[in-house]
Amino acid sequence: MPGWVETIKRGVFGRCPSCGTTPIFDGYLKVHDKCLNCSAPLGDMPADDAPPYIAMLVVLHFLALFLVVFYRGGYRPGLVMSGFLLLVLALLCMAALRMAKGAVIGILLKLGLRREKLR
Repeated sequence: MPGWVETIKRGVFGRCPSCGTTPIFDGYLKVHDKCLNCSAPLGDMPADDAPPYIAMLVVLHFLALFLVVFYRGGYRPGLVMSGFLLLVLALLCMAALRMAKGAVIGILLKLGLRREKLR
């Protein structure tokens, strides 16, 4: 395994944290069971609740910045602008969720934490 920074960076970009050559995801958020190149156990990582919290934390800080700038500056966005900002916020949440899930999988793989198998 590479160092912490490289492992997290590979996860954020959606690559296997171990080898960095193959993608982690089989779809939007579905994770491959094993890496197609190095057989790292990607599907065994319990990345359940942490990625949404991380994504919301990051995106909502940007939203708070825009709200403060808009309303402190006297600008009141209309219905069309509010709809556009809501669409941008949804797209940012979707992108941040995928990147956060990749980073969490990289961290869990580096720590060696696996999901317990039910018998």
